[in-house]
Amino acid sequence: MAFKKRVRIIKKIREAASLWRFVSMPRVRGRYVWEKRPGYFFVEWWEGQKRRRQMAGQTPSDALEAQRRKANELVGELVAGGQKISQTSVEESATLISDARVMFLEHIRVHSPDKPRTLGRYQIVLDHLERISGKKKFVEAVTRADIDDYKTSRSKEQSEQHKGRPITPRTINFEVSVLRTFFYFLINERGLKMENPCARFKPLRDQKAKAHRKPPTYKQAEVDQLFAKGDNIEKAKFATLLLTGLREEELYFLCWPDIDLKEGAVRVTPKPEEGFSPKDYEERIIPIPPDLVQVLNALPQTSRWVFPNKKGNRMNHLLRDLKGIAEAAKVPNATLHKFRHTYATRLLESGADIVTVQKLMGHSDIETTRQYLDPDESLKRKAVNRLSLSPKLKN
Repeated sequence: MAFKKRVRIIKKIREAASLWRFVSMPRVRGRYVWEKRPGYFFVEWWEGQKRRRQMAGQTPSDALEAQRRKANELVGELVAGGQKISQTSVEESATLISDARVMFLEHIRVHSPDKPRTLGRYQIVLDHLERISGKKKFVEAVTRADIDDYKTSRSKEQSEQHKGRPITPRTINFEVSVLRTFFYFLINERGLKMENPCARFKPLRDQKAKAHRKPPTYKQAEVDQLFAKGDNIEKAKFATLLLTGLREEELYFLCWPDIDLKEGAVRVTPKPEEGFSPKDYEERIIPIPPDLVQVLNALPQTSRWVFPNKKGNRMNHLLRDLKGIAEAAKVPNATLHKFRHTYATRLLESGADIVTVQKLMGHSDIETTRQYLDPDESLKRKAVNRLSLSPKLKN
């Protein structure tokens, strides 16, 4: 049997000393005409053949809030029970997850048109939410327990990009942070009356990441092996990554006007016409050493792009080239981002202060830079060897 779940507001008024009765609240153009006589508001709904009522306060605002809460509660019960909900059976306060998803992604698209990869990542997370939510179709019906179930479900799944590799706690924490942003958007920008089910969520611990806190870097021997197998153009690309710390996408969008070979500097600037902006929208100037000036000076300037593809357009598949070269050079676990890790680590190990490295790397949070501070074993050994049982006193 289908259950009618429409929640309406009624009022209990006093007509005589000991006589009370319920009166309905008429609506005009979707708005209630409030009963002026003193009394108490109730919300009323039906469960099968039984009529249910619940106290809703003494003011219209109390009554509307109670109606909204009860409607959302009943929506959650219906969805959890697998009942079909007709368009007219629930008050308009319930919002489909699919509709909320469209609103959120359109908001991101409009406000961050130069962040297509961010939009794509957010879209994937919302795909997971709809899939894992199952029968729950309304945003207001999502609870903290559902978010906890989301984390549990994702932890049992495997990466689509890396077959056989489980989803890491770091990825799950990122996805929950996206969902938190999603719900805050609905609450703050769309006026949904609900609590954020992701607020104050407890991040999952990543024991593997904790055990290997310092990002992986290339040893000098590995750099030499990679450079020995690549041609001059490939070596120039890898040298630029190694000696500037540029992100992969920043290298792809590097133009000749961004480079000042006389001053020895590279600029990371937005390219609005190409749909590119630096991460966190932060432009920066990176001084470059004489070695890189010499390498870049030897490149042919046949395109606007510093490293164009064979047709003169912007390149976008450097990782594939690196993997082939690394395989020939017998360098395991080669990635483009590893050059960036190596750049930051070498700067810190050479004595650069952490704030300077933060600015060169374009990190908005210094904690991100701090992960590179753990020295390698040779530096630890060098520091310890300075100690002795009888340290010499200096005047």
